[in-house]
Amino acid sequence: MVLRLLWLVLLTVIGGYASPLQLGNADSYFVQGHLSYLEDPTGTLQFSKIKQSQFLPYRGNSVNFGFTKSAYWFKIEIKRDIQSGHQKWWLVIPYPLLEKIDVYFMDKEGELLSYQTLGTSIPSIARELPLRNFVTELPLYQESDATLIIRVQTQSSMQVPISIYSSKGLFQEVEINNLKVGIYYGIFLIILFYNIGIYFYTKDRNYLRYILFLTSFILWQLSFDGIGREYLWFNSQWFLQHFSAALIALTAFSALYFGRHFLDTRIHLPKVDQLVVVMMGVSLVLVFSSLIFPYSGVIVYNTVLASVVPTLLLGVGIAVIRKGYRPARFYIAGWSSFFVGIIVFASNKLELIPNFYGVNHIQQIGSAIEMIFLSLALADRVHLLQREYIDKLNHLNDTLSEKVRDGLEEARSKDRLLALQSRYAAMGEMIEQIAHQWRQPLNTLGLINQDLYFKRQLGKCDEACYDKAHEQWEEHLNYMSKTIDDFRNYYKMDKAQMPEDIGGLATIALRLNEVLLKYSRIQTHLIIHTNKKVIISKNEMIQVLINLIKNAHDVIKERHIESGEITITVLETRGWVKVLIEDNAGGIDTSVMGKLFDIYFTTKSEDQGTGLGLYMCRQIVEESFGGTIGVENTPKGARFTISLPIERTDIDVILKGAHS
Repeated sequence: MVLRLLWLVLLTVIGGYASPLQLGNADSYFVQGHLSYLEDPTGTLQFSKIKQSQFLPYRGNSVNFGFTKSAYWFKIEIKRDIQSGHQKWWLVIPYPLLEKIDVYFMDKEGELLSYQTLGTSIPSIARELPLRNFVTELPLYQESDATLIIRVQTQSSMQVPISIYSSKGLFQEVEINNLKVGIYYGIFLIILFYNIGIYFYTKDRNYLRYILFLTSFILWQLSFDGIGREYLWFNSQWFLQHFSAALIALTAFSALYFGRHFLDTRIHLPKVDQLVVVMMGVSLVLVFSSLIFPYSGVIVYNTVLASVVPTLLLGVGIAVIRKGYRPARFYIAGWSSFFVGIIVFASNKLELIPNFYGVNHIQQIGSAIEMIFLSLALADRVHLLQREYIDKLNHLNDTLSEKVRDGLEEARSKDRLLALQSRYAAMGEMIEQIAHQWRQPLNTLGLINQDLYFKRQLGKCDEACYDKAHEQWEEHLNYMSKTIDDFRNYYKMDKAQMPEDIGGLATIALRLNEVLLKYSRIQTHLIIHTNKKVIISKNEMIQVLINLIKNAHDVIKERHIESGEITITVLETRGWVKVLIEDNAGGIDTSVMGKLFDIYFTTKSEDQGTGLGLYMCRQIVEESFGGTIGVENTPKGARFTISLPIERTDIDVILKGAHS
């Protein structure tokens, strides 16, 4: 404390005083070098005492006392030459976060000529000019020499950049600032809407995280520039006291949230990821604290957080790129730009580097470059994912033909196996039917043979007796031979398609099941309303009809239906030939009707059914013939309906034949 007092005395006695500010032909003046100040630690000094107080000259490049609870008084001696007397002059303080600014303007005798209060505590509608920066007119047209005293008190950082402009200079500065603001926020809005569009295209959640970060940063920057106060929250004191500080912590949280997932720190840097999660938690605590506690109680912590987070994320990005994660290149470039902007801006405010053009906007420039690089990082990440996907797709395409051939061959093998299984099952049934067909003729032949033997033994077998027996033998042998021919023709593997009469095929199918149906005492009715031919494979169609007749036979027999009946109707309707196979066995349970044509589904016991018959019927009718097959219940039983198109082009037949 003693050293500080000695230093102040030395500045007062030896360092001299702040020189007066001479206003001339220029349109703008910066007061650094002409400014003296006085600290008021308690904030209770009155203007009447200040006039007699000793001010100290301020020798820095920019007025910055950091975060302080003290009020500060500033004094500027102004001299105006004759040439500048016709102009209006304006005091401008372009730091929108100051809460209260009292401006006292005195003549050379110390008489108060004007008093104006500025700051965020004053609504913009009450100001002389409703600008985002603090502006008030200086009545210099009345005095050639004057003294300007300014008192500033704020919960934010005590930064007080003071300038004096002529009307022309002020309007030029406003136009230039509006252009800069338009370009700056225009860049952000373009980036924002661009990434929103990319999110809807890619559905990548990293874009949502980046949009959250970008939106919170834009809102914070609007608050920092004073634009938010003017156009969004309209001088609301709650927003000024709480929301502005909360936006700093929210921006830090969203930056950590985006960086953690974009860099995938859980995989690349598990230990550092824990630190990032902790910092995210701290950021959220400060967000809610800022909404509860006053600005002065949290702004220091938020400022420290805003300094730590970029450093942490830049370090994490460097560590991740060393792991070979390519998209981190643009991420590092973005945060480096922002980091450099902060360092230059802070160094200038701490008077470590001199003023230069654009230094007051270096932080905004760095943030704009950062957002551009982060958008590029996301785009590069999407590009890498697309390239990996294309590489995989090309690799799949290289082997696709082989896989398709293998798949087709496997499918055809399965089809052949199913067809073979179905045919073997049908063969077993046919063998049983052949046995039924031959049993009666064999019994008859045995009786004829026995009759001949006894007549010969008794001497009663004359020539007429032998002729009659021969005729009976020949009749039954022809019948048995015809049975063999029918089944042999049926089992020929000939799938050639040609015009066939469905009524004739139904007749053959009934004849092949004749003995089986007679043995079960089932009456059959064949009703033919049309002899229109359709292009099909004869043997495959017979197989379908036999399967459906056999199914009707089995269900009638299983349910012990007396006077069982099977009716086959062939008719033509609207370009289709339809075959209806009906029974009187009571119908099909509706709970299983939708599964009847599924492979391996059967309502019979394992030793009675394979679940292939109806499946193969559907495959033949729909795949080979281009028709349809369905089932429905009638008042008496079930009805299967086969519909076959009458008109089929040659190309249809060729394609079906090739598929077979």
